[in-house]
Amino acid sequence: MIKLTKSKEPEILQKNRVSWEKTLFDHAASGTEPTQADLNRYNHPDIKSALLAETGEKCAYCESKIRHITYGDIEHIVPKRLAPEHRFKWDNLTIGCDTCNTKKGIKENLIDPYRDDPETEFVVMGPMLLPDPQSDRAKVTESALDLNRKALMERRAERIKALHSLVQIALSLKEEGDQKVLFDEIRLRETTDEVEYAALSRSYVRELQAKGIIPSE
Repeated sequence: MIKLTKSKEPEILQKNRVSWEKTLFDHAASGTEPTQADLNRYNHPDIKSALLAETGEKCAYCESKIRHITYGDIEHIVPKRLAPEHRFKWDNLTIGCDTCNTKKGIKENLIDPYRDDPETEFVVMGPMLLPDPQSDRAKVTESALDLNRKALMERRAERIKALHSLVQIALSLKEEGDQKVLFDEIRLRETTDEVEYAALSRSYVRELQAKGIIPSE
């Protein structure tokens, strides 16, 4: 999990949020049931596109790339069943994978990747994302979302192996210039927010930099 930055609110939400909220308020006041269309107006293509862009098309929680196997779900950071007034609030929307979305349910007090810095709340140990022993919220988040589930750890292990192979290739290059190019690729491009499991990738690179294997610059 990494820290995310909220992008500009989509125009469709800017123009319609108040009226969408009023529709639900009117139903509540009259004791009538809103339609599914009324409830799910946040699931608009423009809103989803903006969320996918700001998350790098990854789950905001487990950092898995999701577009190659699923559409991805629009996720309410504060569960909409607990805070219906935040159903259409831009700051309360993100993208989650099916698994994290389902496991999160209506659980509260989890690490918020927009307001918190997850990389200070968790410790990366190989393919494991462990909660900081002093952070109760990180412990709750890891348990609630099952952030060390088997399939996820397998994918993270594959990411580590891929990075390790690149490092070995770089070390095998005889030309110093060629080696620098590849190390720069690893250091600068393989650790960006957009890559899958960026927190893990950054942790791996920092460790090898500390050992003097990967140059700092």
